[in-house]
Amino acid sequence: MDPVGYTWLRQKFGLLKSELEHESYLGSRASLTHQKNGRKTESFLRQYAPRSFEDPLEHVEFGLKYDGVELAFLREVFGRLTPDRVAAYIQQSPTGKYAKQIGFFYEFLTGGQLPINGLAGNYVPALNPADYLTAATIKNSRWRVDHNLLGTSAFSPTVRLTDGIKAGLARDWKGQIAAVLADTPPALLYRALSYLYAKETRSSFLIEREEPGRAREERFIAVLQDAGKVPIEQALTIERLVALQNSIVDPRYAEKAYRKIQNYVGATLPGLREQIHYITVPPALVLSLMSGLAATANRLESVSPVVQAAVTGFLFVFIHPFEDGNGRLHRFLFQDVLARRGVTPNGAALPISAAILDNMNAYDEALRDFSVRTMAKSVYTTNASGAVTLTNPSEVEPLWRFPDLTRQVEYLMAVMSRAIEALPQELGYLRRYDRARAEIRGVVDLPDQRLNSLLQWLDAAGGKLSKNKRKQFAELTDEEIAGVERAYADGFAAE
Repeated sequence: MDPVGYTWLRQKFGLLKSELEHESYLGSRASLTHQKNGRKTESFLRQYAPRSFEDPLEHVEFGLKYDGVELAFLREVFGRLTPDRVAAYIQQSPTGKYAKQIGFFYEFLTGGQLPINGLAGNYVPALNPADYLTAATIKNSRWRVDHNLLGTSAFSPTVRLTDGIKAGLARDWKGQIAAVLADTPPALLYRALSYLYAKETRSSFLIEREEPGRAREERFIAVLQDAGKVPIEQALTIERLVALQNSIVDPRYAEKAYRKIQNYVGATLPGLREQIHYITVPPALVLSLMSGLAATANRLESVSPVVQAAVTGFLFVFIHPFEDGNGRLHRFLFQDVLARRGVTPNGAALPISAAILDNMNAYDEALRDFSVRTMAKSVYTTNASGAVTLTNPSEVEPLWRFPDLTRQVEYLMAVMSRAIEALPQELGYLRRYDRARAEIRGVVDLPDQRLNSLLQWLDAAGGKLSKNKRKQFAELTDEEIAGVERAYADGFAAE
C-alpha cells in the first residue's frame, strides 16, 4: 500500500517521530482498522489519490478531508512550505472549503501571513462539530472561516468526539452531584465537606508517595476551600499560581515566578543514574505557554466544565511551571474549574484524588499518552551533575502548543464518574461513624479529644484496639474496652 495524506507528508518531510491519530494508505480495497491505542489506519481505493501526487499541499487537503485536523502536525508541515507556495495553491480554488481551511490554519499555526488578500464566498467551519469539540464561533472574514477552535494561536488543544466523550458531554454532572447531596442533613453535610477536603488533600499527597504532615495538610485544605472563588480572569495569572504554589509547598521551596531551569520527570536507578520519563517545557517557553493557557480560559468557558477542567489541569502539569508542587496544583485546578463553573455546589470537593489513587495505572497512562509523544521527538543532553538540556525545543514545541487532549478528557470523565459514585459511600461512612461515636459514648463518656483518638485507632484497626494502643487508654477497664469494641461494631453495622 502507498501512503497518502498526512502519512505521505510524514515520510516526505522526515517527520517519522510524529504520531498520527489517523494513518491513510492507497490500496486495492477499502478498510478501516482500529488500533488498541485508539488510533486508526485506513485504506482507500486508488481513485481517491490526489491529482498531483507529489504536491505536499494536495496531501494536506486529503488529510483535512479524511485524516482530521492534527494541529501540531500541520504546524510542522507548514513550517516546511513557503508562503508563496501555499498562496499559489489556494488561488487555484479560492472559493473551495479546503483552500479556506489551509489559509486559515497556515496563519493560525505559524503566525505568518500569506501574500494573498483573502477569500470570498460562504463561511466554512475550522473544525467539524460532528467530529471535534468546538468553542464559540469567531468569524474570520479574511479566510471566510468560522474559528471554532478551543483556543488561540498561543495555545489551542483539540478534543475529538469519541463515544466516551459524547457520553460524558450528555451527562448532567452538576445534577448528579446535587442529587447525592440533596438528602444530606445540613450538619452532616458541613462535616462531610470538611472530611472530603481532608481526604482529597491526603490522597493528593499519597499520589506522590508523600506524607504531608499536619501543617502542610492544613495549608492544602485551605487552598481547596478557596477553589472557584477567583474569577476566570484571575484564575491562571502568574500572581495567583505563584501564591498557590507558595501555600502548598515547604516554605524553603516557595517560588517568586515560574521556573528558570529545565526540569524533568524521572526515577533514580541503582548507581544514581536518572531514568528520564518526560522532559518538561524549556524555561524560555514556560511564560508563553502559561499565558496562552490563561488566554484560552475564556474560550473554554463555552464548553463543558469537565473538558475545561481536564484541559486546564493536564496542560498545567505538562508545562510543569514550578520546581515543586506541580502535581498537587494540577489536581487542585480540576477542583478549581469545577467549583467556578458550579458543578460542585456549596463548596464541596469531589474525592477526585482518591479516585485517581484507586487506579494509579490509569492515571499514569493518561500522563504517559502525552509524554511518549513529546519524548519521541525530544533530543537532550545531561551533564555530570544531572542537569538536562533540551537541544531541539522548536521541534517539540508544537506538541505543547497544539496538543490533542482527547485521552486526558476521557480520563477525567471516568475519574469523576467514580468520584460521584463514591460520594454516597463517603456520606454513609460519616453517618456510621457518628452512630459509632454515640454508641461508644453510651459505654464510657470520654472527653472529645480522647474519644476522637480512640475512634481513629479503632477505625484503623477494623474495630479492635491492639494491645499496644490499649496502653494509651489505661484508664479504661477490660470490660469497658470490650464494650467500646461492641459499640463500634454496632455503629458500623449495615443499616
